[in-house]
Amino acid sequence: SGNSHIYAQYTIRSKDRNRLAEALKRKGIPSAVYYRKPLHKQEVFRHFPTAKKSFPVAEKASQQVISLPFHPYLSQVEQNQVISAVLEHEAV
Repeated sequence: SGNSHIYAQYTIRSKDRNRLAEALKRKGIPSAVYYRKPLHKQEVFRHFPTAKKSFPVAEKASQQVISLPFHPYLSQVEQNQVISAVLEHEAV
């Protein structure tokens, strides 16, 4: 009582994030990219000395990550649909 849930996402990496997003969309599966820019490239951190450095792993991840639906009301059938759609795309 007095507590509430929060919806969340499950973030994965894809070698072709845009194609995966389109494939998911065609199947009616929502997805989003929440982390388009690594921290060192965000405006709020521009005054830190590290802002001008390169962090190749973070930069690559920011180009590959995509978030899938993930919440307590996702049925087993819906979970399987998401998994199948991702596996189908990534196997190509």
